[in-house]
Amino acid sequence: MIGHDSDIEEAARLFALTRAPRARELVCELALPQVRRLASSVLRRLPPHFTDEDLIGDGCVGLLRAIDRFDPERGMSFVKWASRLIRGSMLNGLRRMDSIPERVRRDARVLDKARWCVAQNAGTTPSDAAAACHAGLSRSKLATVQLALRRAVPLSLEAPARQHLENPVMLRDRLAADDDDPGTTVVTKAAHTALSNAVRRLPKRERMIVAAFYGKEASFRTIGGRLGISKQRVSQIHGQALTALRTLLAAPPLDA
Repeated sequence: MIGHDSDIEEAARLFALTRAPRARELVCELALPQVRRLASSVLRRLPPHFTDEDLIGDGCVGLLRAIDRFDPERGMSFVKWASRLIRGSMLNGLRRMDSIPERVRRDARVLDKARWCVAQNAGTTPSDAAAACHAGLSRSKLATVQLALRRAVPLSLEAPARQHLENPVMLRDRLAADDDDPGTTVVTKAAHTALSNAVRRLPKRERMIVAAFYGKEASFRTIGGRLGISKQRVSQIHGQALTALRTLLAAPPLDA
């Protein structure tokens, strides 16, 4: 079923008002082509070893988040709101998956598809264990996928969305685009607020390194000189900080 924007908007408002499982399922059905279109658009700018499956799985996760968090009272367009979360989820997935072996990526795609199927049927996003059970993935394969994703470098608001470009586009600039969209301000402010809160929860040394590297654009060598440690040690602590931030940012908000 391919839905027009007006149909998607109406279905999203209906689910926001009723929280009925059938309404949620309808939004998923109508908006899935939007995920595929965004995946095709992103895929054209990527190296050939990426596939649309890599993008669609993460995009569906973003779509589910958009559906569940959509609030028509904020005066935003659901289609634009969903596009931003879908694209952001794809970008996060790309940075995460690029360093992961293909066999693990295949299992991760299977897990994403299972998560999507269970979410549509149950009306709630399942745990990794529940999705793995649905997909027939063993505990060892699930553990391998989870470990690979945890070790992969997470996406930072200040990291280049496409590092191979001579003038890379920063994710913060992508989030800040289209200022005339009411949903943009909501997403951007929420993202920066969540990131700031997460940074404040880091240990002091990790917080200092993140602030110096991203805020003052200091090199690892410069930061190491100030702290009396090697640039390799700064790099290690920086990686630990990013892993911690990814965990903090992935946690549901307290008021969710």
